[in-house]
Amino acid sequence: MKKVILLSLLPFTAMAASTSIKGIGNYQDWDLVCDNTGTCRMAGYQDESSDPVSILFTRAAGENAAVEGKFTILPFGEADRDVQVGQDIEIWLNGKSLGTVKHISDDAPDKLTEEQTKALLSGLKKESEIRLTYGKTTLKVSDKGAAAAMLKMDEFQQRLNTPSALIRQGQEKHAVLAPKVEPKIDAVSVKNRKTIELKLGEKQYDNVLALLRKAHDGCVDEDLESQDITIYPLTHNKVLAEALCFKGAYQSTNYYAVLDDKLSNVEQVLAEQYNEAGYDEKQGYAFVRGSYKGRALGDCWAGQEAVWNGKIFIRTSEWTTGSCKGLPGGTWQLPIFVSNVIVK
Repeated sequence: MKKVILLSLLPFTAMAASTSIKGIGNYQDWDLVCDNTGTCRMAGYQDESSDPVSILFTRAAGENAAVEGKFTILPFGEADRDVQVGQDIEIWLNGKSLGTVKHISDDAPDKLTEEQTKALLSGLKKESEIRLTYGKTTLKVSDKGAAAAMLKMDEFQQRLNTPSALIRQGQEKHAVLAPKVEPKIDAVSVKNRKTIELKLGEKQYDNVLALLRKAHDGCVDEDLESQDITIYPLTHNKVLAEALCFKGAYQSTNYYAVLDDKLSNVEQVLAEQYNEAGYDEKQGYAFVRGSYKGRALGDCWAGQEAVWNGKIFIRTSEWTTGSCKGLPGGTWQLPIFVSNVIVK
């Protein structure tokens, strides 16, 4: 019997709860997420008593990498409070104006200038008040946790005590973290993409369900046996089976497994982390995806994706939208793992 491969990914909510995970953490009202290329993203939000607003600072690895700043504002749905396209938003630090940023589009964040970015980062090293104003609206970005997040970013990118550090600058000449190239992940195009449904109560359904249960016992039995099992053809005489694993109040997760095309042996288990499978419309490769709310409001999400490489499903991306701060759909797309998919 071939060895079963269990692909398990720790959800971001669990990772963010512990600052022991290198490059990922939550620091009061600030998040830090660094991806596998060495790029770090630091997001700050309002405190609990203020209206939703967020600033994001992004810095790639490498000694001379600059920090880019941008911000996003939650629409209020009120004409006198919503920022309008073309309207100027003024940035304030400790009562001093840093100038304005013109709101270009409701579909994209607004970019801070290089001078505004540097001033805000300098101010956030200590207790500071950051305000964004337009019309009669004033929004406040919390400073709580910003210095700790900056310190962790410097530590991850190996900048501590060097001239390029954000918060603990020095004159040490040691090398900082070099930027890494996105790993290349092979994916195989699937020619036969016609799925098959194994119906509840049929003998073949019962046989496959027994195999799935034997390979992984973490699903809820009532959910696992409540729906048909979908079979997705792959390549190299393999298929992907899809069954419901757990159904909650506002989201569900599926149980996926790679089997031989005779449906007699489970060769890879992908359970409790994905809730969608399919084929890429343009290039035809098979994928599994998972996207999950942090809470029912849907203001924070985490997700991942894997593709079929001819032998197994291999991770190609993992991301989070940051803390649950009241912005529908989540505030930012913060990559944890990125890759370059090469289709064969």
